Amino acid sequence: MKCFSTIKLSVQICIAVLIAGFFTTFYSCSTSNDLVKNGVSDYKIFVSQKAIEPEKNAAVELQKYIYKISGCKLGITDKTDADDKLIYIGFQQVPSVLITGLDTASFSNEEFIIRSDGKNLLIAGGHSRGTMFGVVTYLTDYLHCRWYTREVIKIPAQPTITLSKIEDRQKPTLQYREPFYHEAYDTQWALHNRTNNHAIPDSLGGAYVTFPFVHTFYQLVSPQKYFARHPEYFAESGGKRLESKGQLCLTNPAVVKAATETVFEWIRTHPEANVYSIDQNDGEGYCECVHCKALDIKEGSHSGTLINFVNQIADTVAKVHPEIALQTLAYDYTEIPPKNLRPADNVMIRLCHYQYCSAHPLGTCDSHKEYINRLEQWKKISKRITIWDYYTQFASFLMPFPNFETMKHDVKFYADHGVVGLFAQGNNVPDDGHGEFTELRAWVFAQLMWNPDKDAQGLIDEFVENVYGDASGYVSQYIKLMHDQVKPASAYFSIWTDPEDTNYLNLKSIQKADSLFTLAKNSTRKDTAVYKRVERAYLPVLFTKLYFYSIGGTAYVQGDLGKEVQDFKRIIAGNRITSLAEMPMVGSIPKFLERVQSKDHFITDWYIIGPFDNEERKGFSTVYAPERGFDTTRTYAGKSADVKWKQYSDNTSGYIDFAKQFTPQKNVVSYAYTKIKLDQAKTVRFGAGSNDGVRVWINGKMVLDRPVLRKAVPNDDIISVPMVKGDNTVLVKVDQTGNKWGFYFAQKNGSDVKKQQ
Repeated sequence: MKCFSTIKLSVQICIAVLIAGFFTTFYSCSTSNDLVKNGVSDYKIFVSQKAIEPEKNAAVELQKYIYKISGCKLGITDKTDADDKLIYIGFQQVPSVLITGLDTASFSNEEFIIRSDGKNLLIAGGHSRGTMFGVVTYLTDYLHCRWYTREVIKIPAQPTITLSKIEDRQKPTLQYREPFYHEAYDTQWALHNRTNNHAIPDSLGGAYVTFPFVHTFYQLVSPQKYFARHPEYFAESGGKRLESKGQLCLTNPAVVKAATETVFEWIRTHPEANVYSIDQNDGEGYCECVHCKALDIKEGSHSGTLINFVNQIADTVAKVHPEIALQTLAYDYTEIPPKNLRPADNVMIRLCHYQYCSAHPLGTCDSHKEYINRLEQWKKISKRITIWDYYTQFASFLMPFPNFETMKHDVKFYADHGVVGLFAQGNNVPDDGHGEFTELRAWVFAQLMWNPDKDAQGLIDEFVENVYGDASGYVSQYIKLMHDQVKPASAYFSIWTDPEDTNYLNLKSIQKADSLFTLAKNSTRKDTAVYKRVERAYLPVLFTKLYFYSIGGTAYVQGDLGKEVQDFKRIIAGNRITSLAEMPMVGSIPKFLERVQSKDHFITDWYIIGPFDNEERKGFSTVYAPERGFDTTRTYAGKSADVKWKQYSDNTSGYIDFAKQFTPQKNVVSYAYTKIKLDQAKTVRFGAGSNDGVRVWINGKMVLDRPVLRKAVPNDDIISVPMVKGDNTVLVKVDQTGNKWGFYFAQKNGSDVKKQQ
């Protein structure tokens, strides 16, 4: 159903009908009745022949689960008799006494009422999902059914079902509700948790459809179709028109015309859509031509050209299809609203909460202030706003990611700020889900998107208790262990944070987590299904142990590495997990295991000294005192104070983190020194990774010179060096211009390196 008018959604509306005639008529027989008693019932389910298909299927759904609960299969009829006891599904042919005080035409497409005087029962709502969601709500709120996961479904055995007074009118707070987890796209799960993603077919009420889904510029104006003849249709960057990995030239009238034609084609071929997307492509590559640049400067943001472009299409569409809504992203370089332009009334803004703190809820952390300010600005100039928020860990789907506080509080924050939809991007793990607590997050999000006033912590506790059974206490302790560490204001992690950059995956925490899951598994060994779910919850801890081991954190695996690897492989295979991360190169399971099982020996015992000056990166080539000799007794002039060599040793990571050892940390260089003792002369292969540039000397000879700006990754550089029998000296120099700062240094495929002498 396409709907453009502003819809004011409320959480849960319980209307006390104040019509005297209604009370005397409808509630004249107000004692409770048994809908089913000891597995037997006099009731039938009535649904009109004129009812739409989702309402007829809602009747079947109610029949199915009443039977599962009580053992009594109620008949379904489209005929009524004065003596019949009926449960009415839908508003069609319902006795007027049951709808007294109701304007049935006013019910929106997901709004419903459950009404009973203790004898009669009405479950009905607006087209197309209202009645179906009413039945689902009756099953969950009144008969206590739960669809926690695809496999954990709680249907209470209850041979007697009492029908009491009910007056419950509801509609969801958020018009668009999509928890983006693989598990949430199971049709039965999505239906019974009242999301409205594309998993729900029209026969069950249909979905909220966005077409195309996102990043649509090249679908609007295809480079394959236009670039050869009209390169001017596409973004100019650095004086060149981009055929790929860029955007469109949004001020070109011919581009507006071509894009508008595409949108009309979408409307014609996809009439089921609720909204049509006119979205910038992922990445940057925005147009820098003279016209686009001038408009963006005038508007103080790249959203200037975007809104100007979308508005022109929207104005043309509105003349033919006034009911149609369009949507565009406020994302990355377009997150800042324009100064003067306003989105057209039929344009919805999808604001993206990208690259901010994931540890703390909105409104509680300085990191979010800028984003909240932009939300407020967009709210002032836009008719409707939906949100694309990130509750995922792009660096690794299996990495422990203690962001439950954001999940618990952000949905209500958005609802209180007038947002009408939320896309909660989670770990959508291929091929079958099962990322870090993805099922828990999907279920809690679904409940809060319908009603943000629910007790979020209570929902988490309920899920853990019912899904993990006898192990639930240990799983709850693990959740608390992780989350307690990120509560301080100083804690920070984002959707791209690597495990070694967190404060909560320290050795002590992982050892405690390992111990908790040992107890959890022992408590559930007799229940195969629960044991498998506990192992799945443990998988992120096991991943963390192997990850740190793969970068030199030998302390994380104290026992049999082979057994740990086999357990990891077994759990991965048993849950059909085929990738560890969003990016294929990072997410490759075989490559991860190759790193874990390599014979690389990370050198973690060093002397370190610094920092020295590196303004304009001149320090990288400057010969400071450590390059002239190693003397632990001497003091040298550093960047801002005197410095001297100090010992460094850490068996929890092969990453030598200069940023944690030295101040200041910008425009500086520091050094690390060690000795390697060999039993015989040989050529040795070393792997180095650095943030940023690196130089390496072995036995006084420079063997690596890399003046780069990069993230430190083990084995970015491979060098082969002739070494002598006995002691060999190693000196490493790493420079830094800002942010992270450190290096890895490992002997490749070897274990004959002796500790520092």
